[in-house]
Parts: sequence; C-alpha cells; structure tokens
Amino acid sequence: MATITAHVTTFNCGRELPSVSHLGAELFSNSAPSIPPDLIVLCLQEIAPIGYAFLGGSFLAPYFSRISDIVQHAVSKHFESNADYHPLLVRNAGLTALMVYVRSDAKDRIQWTETAGVGVGVYEMGNKGAVGARIGFAGDNDETVPVTFVSAHLAPKEEECERRNADWQSICEALVFTRDDNNTNNNSTLPQNAEDSQPLLSRDADNTTSISSKATLFSPLSHIFFAGDLNYRTADTSPSPSAHKIWPHPTSDPSHPSYRDLWASDQLNRELRNKKTLHALTEAPVTFPPTYKYSTAAKKAAAEGKPLPAGGTDEQSAWPWAKHRVPSWCDRILFLGGSAKGKSGGVEVQSYDALSVQPTSDHRPVTMVAAIPLRKPELAAGDAELPSFAMRKDWAERRATARRYEVLVGIASYLALTWEGEAVLAATVVGILGGYLLLSS
Repeated sequence: MATITAHVTTFNCGRELPSVSHLGAELFSNSAPSIPPDLIVLCLQEIAPIGYAFLGGSFLAPYFSRISDIVQHAVSKHFESNADYHPLLVRNAGLTALMVYVRSDAKDRIQWTETAGVGVGVYEMGNKGAVGARIGFAGDNDETVPVTFVSAHLAPKEEECERRNADWQSICEALVFTRDDNNTNNNSTLPQNAEDSQPLLSRDADNTTSISSKATLFSPLSHIFFAGDLNYRTADTSPSPSAHKIWPHPTSDPSHPSYRDLWASDQLNRELRNKKTLHALTEAPVTFPPTYKYSTAAKKAAAEGKPLPAGGTDEQSAWPWAKHRVPSWCDRILFLGGSAKGKSGGVEVQSYDALSVQPTSDHRPVTMVAAIPLRKPELAAGDAELPSFAMRKDWAERRATARRYEVLVGIASYLALTWEGEAVLAATVVGILGGYLLLSS
C-alpha cells in the first residue's frame, strides 16, 4: 500500500522570532526519518506580537520567512542536497498559524488543498483558535485520500479545563474547510498568508453554496493530525508558593516518580477518558518531560548553550520551571488512526518526542513522524465514536465579524505596543502640533 510520511512539529513561539541556529539545528534531531519526509508541517501558536498577527499580510511576513529559514537550515543539515522542498501553503487565524512544505517528488500526488480558520478567544478573535489544512492525495486505485492537519491553541490557566473543552467543541462546529486551488502550484516563494485572502472572507458571509456539505473537521472523514498548545495542565489550581520544591528536573529520567505523579493528574488524559474533548483522537506514548512552563533562566541557559538550571535554592534563576505554573504537557499531537478493526494500514507513528528548551519561548517544541496510508480511512463498530457537534450555520458571518474586531485591536496594538507604531504616533503628534503652530502664526 502506498504511504506518505509527515514530519509534524507544534511550537508556541512566544510571539518572538525563533532562533535559526537553535530550532533549525534540532528540528529533525530526535525524529529524523531515514529518508526525507514527504511533508514538513509546522503548527505554530503565538507566531508574532498581537499587533502584527491580527493585521496579517506584510506584518507577518518576517515571521513566516524566519520559519522558512529554519526549515531550509534543518533540511540541509540532516538530509542530502537532493531533498528539495516547496512551500505548499501558509495560513493563520490570528496568532495561530500553519505552514506546510512538500518534497518536490511528492508534489504531483497532491490533487487539491482546502483551508479553514476559527477564533475561540474573546469575541471569537484569534488570540486563541485553530487553523487547518486538508490536502487531497492521489491514492491507490485512482481514489483521492484526504489528510487533515490542524494547529490549535486553547484557553490557558490550570482552572480553565472546561473552557478548553468548550474551545474544542467550537473548533468542531466552526472550523469549516473551503477549497483553495491557488496553493498547489507554488514552486518558489511562500504563498499568501494573510487571513483576509482566504475564501471564507472573500465572499459574502451568508453565501455557502460553494461549500461541500459538512466540510468540517470530521466530515468528510479523513486522516487527522491535531497539534498545538492545547494547554491541558497537570493540576486544576495554580501552584502554591512552595510547590516548585518537589517538581522534577526536566532532564531527569521520564520514569522518575515525580513525573508519574504529574502524568497521573494530566487533564487531557482525564478528559479523553471521560469523552469530553478531542473525541476519537489518539496519542502516541508520551516519554518526554513536561513542555511548559520554562523559566527565564532556562531560556537564558538555552541561548548560551549551557545545561538547564539544577535548582536547589529559592532564587528564580536556579529553577528550570517558572514557579507560578505547574509543569505540564501543554504541547501535544494527536491523530485519527483511520483503520477499521481487523484491517491493516492505519497511521504508523514512527517517533514522538520533544525538542530542547528554546531561547525564545517558555514552551518546548514537540515533533511527530508518521506514515500515512494512501487509502480513505475507515471506522468500524467499536472504534472511538466521532463527535456529533453540528456545523454552525453562521460560521462565516461570525468569523468575518471577529476578523473586523481583530483589525481594530491589531491597529491599536500596533500603535501602542510596537516601536514602529510609536514612531507613527510621535510623528503624527509632531505634525499636528507643527501645523497648529504654523496656523497660529
């Protein structure tokens, strides 16, 4: 059976430009397949400061360009020179982004692409949310096999578990995929990334005639990879001031009792068992330390190429973890296996691991390599049940309204929180005062 391989990475960038020398050197370090993967997928959260992310377009270009540099650096470092990749698509919904690269000799298999975006933050703006891509591959027997990738960022804080579950439901209801035929033939530069160039905002909000029925996350059924800063924690309340004294060191053995205690209280595992979130999705065994929240001292050590702080005193600089957050596996990648019981050919996870602490983020990146069978997925009786959330009929109108709020917030944030915006404001004030004085004279 024909397969494709996908290297999927989820990373909360911390609204900063990631380091090419750090992330680029490590992107394939824990999970490099023997041959270059067919797809390289980057699921990114907090891709840029809110002013740039909400305005999009050229404001986001430097951030996507930096990720492209990281991919090129990683490919050249780990694979032969003939590993040639093209940017297939770049999309963002506010601060959440998705970038997909395809190997040149696998590009001809792609029949079409669809994209989707939804916000689940305040007023459904994209400070939190999800962005997805569905790619149609030519499979066996001339059938087209859909594969879906989603980058998500759910509500933060230990006590907001129910809000995260509600965010998942909103994604199932309003992440609606629309056909985007402009991405499949791009061979050189990055495709357009501004969200306002996507089909869902380029037509009338109530015009859904061009959308296939129930083109949502689970319908029609496809292979699914759901990755992101899902923010499920290992406690339901914030830690006490002294709780950090018993937290394990990030480089200790994953079988350390403290890790087992944290893992036993992982909210995502609990909510999955209770069928309250990420229905039907599966996660490979987690054998890496918590991915959040690393201290400023830990990021500084990463920048200097030093070991993580060892702990042992009450000074913040001596702890690898930030004291006000319980160490948690916030960054996860789950998937829909898509193989009926008794049949071979399901998704095969070849590796699932976390990279080292990055100097620009308090999250560790998480990577997965998976082989995906090029046949349409099947679910049999006894498989995990798909969620029954109905698609929102007004999904496009609500997203368009949220997008208008994003532009307003983006302009305000740009003027107030960026040096370019502050320069514009200063020049405007000087111009107004100068004009007033000139007229007065």
